[in-house]
Amino acid sequence: MKNSFPYKPLKKNRLYEEVANQIKQSIFDGHLKPGDQVPPERDLAEMFNVGRPTIREALRTLTVLGLIQSSQGQKGSTIKQADITQYMDTLREQMSWLINADKNTLSDLWEVRKFIELGVSHAVARNASDRDIESLNEIMEKMVKAKDDFEVYISFATDFHKKLAQLSGNKVFYIVWSMIQDIMVKGYSSKHKEYFPAGPEKLLEANKRVVEAIKSRNPEKINAAMTFHSKVEDVFHSPQKKEKKK
Repeated sequence: MKNSFPYKPLKKNRLYEEVANQIKQSIFDGHLKPGDQVPPERDLAEMFNVGRPTIREALRTLTVLGLIQSSQGQKGSTIKQADITQYMDTLREQMSWLINADKNTLSDLWEVRKFIELGVSHAVARNASDRDIESLNEIMEKMVKAKDDFEVYISFATDFHKKLAQLSGNKVFYIVWSMIQDIMVKGYSSKHKEYFPAGPEKLLEANKRVVEAIKSRNPEKINAAMTFHSKVEDVFHSPQKKEKKK
């Protein structure tokens, strides 16, 4: 079979990675499009001058990444339509594994979350309508009413930040925020009462400041509000900063 793709000689010891990378690049460059058939294993093995087990492992890697799909009754695999959520699912699994292996990863992730939420808040101020921003206050009212029940409060607080990510108008912001939030909730969901024995008043105040800053659409006020928000929540990865009970 004629090689119609710009493949190159392989150099890495882990040859299947190089095979996967070159096929991946063919997809990104448009040589292979959604719905196209990937050449059969035998033809790919000839193109790359490697054994079929190497090709099989490369195709398995591309399947995990969500780039190709095996089709029963057909030769080869099919190129899938790109879907960023599949990449995020894979990344979420990797991050969860890292956190189990190295507890410092959770603090690192918290640091990343700060900057994501800062970017989200600026995007909301740029892109959301006044009515959209008012919907944040509706969630805030629920948070106020639930402040005596920490578990219910946290549920509404999560809805609040989820709504912020949605109102950013940036689907990548939303997907990344969702991925990080899922991991963070598992790491800190049981510690809210421990770190805030006096209740969620400071957390509530931090979120109120964020809404007011977004409503002003003033970048400096947003920065200040998010700085305050971050300092309040820093107790989760700095246990020595636990709030003292009033």
